[in-house]
Amino acid sequence: MATHEIFMPALSSTMTEGKIVEWLKKPGERVERGESVLVVESDKADMDVEAFQEGFLAAVLMEAGSTAPVGETIGLIVETEAEIAAAKAAAPA
Repeated sequence: MATHEIFMPALSSTMTEGKIVEWLKKPGERVERGESVLVVESDKADMDVEAFQEGFLAAVLMEAGSTAPVGETIGLIVETEAEIAAAKAAAPA
């Protein structure tokens, strides 16, 4: 199973954490590479965060309204629909 992590990005050189404003995709939905999957509020502005892999959003680990440090895993993408349940089961609670 290939699971790809979505990390909290550094949207500016001074950003140490970001707030998740909104997930644009729901778990189970198809994600294309380069497609916006969530909106993050940085210290400067709200910005769309794009997927680096294509597949399916398997799990949202940090809900909208949550704040996470740069580099923290906030979501998981898997390659096939069949892998969604296994990724959810393996995701940290």
